[in-house]
Amino acid sequence: MKKVVFFGAGNIAQALIAGMISSGFNKKDILFVDRNIKNKNIMKKASIKEYSFKKNRSNCLFFLAVKPKDALNAFKEICEEYKKPTIVSLVAGIKSKKYLSISKDIQFIRAMPNTPSEFNKGITAIYNVSGSLATLKKVRALLNRVGITLELDKETKMNDFTGLIGSGPAYFFYLLKIYEKRILKLCNGDTKQRDKILGNLMEGVGIASKNNKGMDELISAVASKKGTTEAGLKSFKSSKILNSFEKGIIAAVNRSKEISNEF
Repeated sequence: MKKVVFFGAGNIAQALIAGMISSGFNKKDILFVDRNIKNKNIMKKASIKEYSFKKNRSNCLFFLAVKPKDALNAFKEICEEYKKPTIVSLVAGIKSKKYLSISKDIQFIRAMPNTPSEFNKGITAIYNVSGSLATLKKVRALLNRVGITLELDKETKMNDFTGLIGSGPAYFFYLLKIYEKRILKLCNGDTKQRDKILGNLMEGVGIASKNNKGMDELISAVASKKGTTEAGLKSFKSSKILNSFEKGIIAAVNRSKEISNEF
């Protein structure tokens, strides 16, 4: 597989491409297909060339990165042009049987990355539908360039992963909005200082979470009896913030399931 072709050049494709390039992958071996002018300009700025079925007939690895409503048509288009293509679907919700009803003469893998792949800190779930072991190994190695991979034993777990990890960065950014607002006041409007503080805060939390300690132990290390942290935590508990947060994750998981029923 000399070339990697992204069918769709939106946010997740852009994140993967940026991560691949920063990991040393040759950008000359990355191509894209997208009708969106904004996405085309972003790809052009990154020196990523547009793919054409007529011009490019070599063995390619196709990443399906379009919106769910466009996924099956894009899949069909690839299958009509290539004999037994290798396709990795990055599309949320749509089950493999929907694709296989169009063509079974394929090597097909489902994958769900998240946007930190741009910084080589991504987490990607992989479910092998009909790919050979050699193909699976190559796809896994490629996605490990932009972070870590988790191979799922059941396709149904893809919905859980999508709602929990795929959407996860947005949840944290949403919670950080209150930090951003209050830190900006402390910094007298200095956005550069705000960004450094937020960056160090999140990096510190990330490092601490790798020390094989449970979350309760990590919380206890910060919260002292009758202290400020304890007061904040008690308020969170009385407001049942964790329950609300879990409801949000469940809503995302359920939406992934709904998408699979819409197509």
